[in-house]
Amino acid sequence: MHMFIEQVEEQLRRMSGEEKDKWILCQARLLAESEQEGFLLSLSGEKKVGYMPSDREIREFCEKVDRGEIYVEYEAHYYEFDDDGRYMDDWLVWHNDPLGAMDFLDKVFRGCHDLVILSEYKEAADILDRVCRLRFQVREAADSEDFEDESPFTVEDLLKENMLSVNGSDIGEDWARAFVRKRDQWDCGELAAAMADIFLEPVCGAITPSILAGEKLPDQFFARMGEIIDQELCRGQDTLEERFSNTNFSDEKMALEKRVERLICLKSDIRSICGS
Repeated sequence: MHMFIEQVEEQLRRMSGEEKDKWILCQARLLAESEQEGFLLSLSGEKKVGYMPSDREIREFCEKVDRGEIYVEYEAHYYEFDDDGRYMDDWLVWHNDPLGAMDFLDKVFRGCHDLVILSEYKEAADILDRVCRLRFQVREAADSEDFEDESPFTVEDLLKENMLSVNGSDIGEDWARAFVRKRDQWDCGELAAAMADIFLEPVCGAITPSILAGEKLPDQFFARMGEIIDQELCRGQDTLEERFSNTNFSDEKMALEKRVERLICLKSDIRSICGS
């Protein structure tokens, strides 16, 4: 990429203003109608990434998700036989995207990745901080034969059901890198606490703090984050013992067990970075 950019810069130095204008107009004529508005906004500097929804559109989208105006549908059907005629006697469950929200989110996540490439870290971090924490309401599909899922649907859930075309680890890595790079100076404790919170978000479950090993970070950053993770782990384990030791199963227990497992993973990764 670095060599390519150098080659582009060299070519631009060789071109006259008239030649550059001609090239831009040539590219504009090749655009599909659906791409033209984004191109104009990018050309005017109003948008860094032409195909990406604007900050206003992203903000309105998140507000609609919070109000339940944008949601996912739960659908379940019982099948006695599968498509090949084999005896099945089971339920199949999946989620639908009746309002086309996933195409919007794909553009947001791809756009944030491009913003990181363009070193627009604050814009990318602020958008990912909003979008990655979204919790969609779940409604029953019109022809569903059963409805038992009323829990919020996260971005992690969307990824698990392949409702998004982007990669979950790429989303988490873009979020983490953009956040630590969005300003030059950080208070070590403040940054460590913020990053511990991000790494505990479900969408970041495929990444670990070691991806930040080459970043410009405050001294003792990993040690401080390790302390925060250790404190959270102790609280989680104590709660499991105090509240759920005699409980065979509950959604709350399962969620806490999953959190404790994640905390153990993060603690192990940080120890390997710190060499202890």
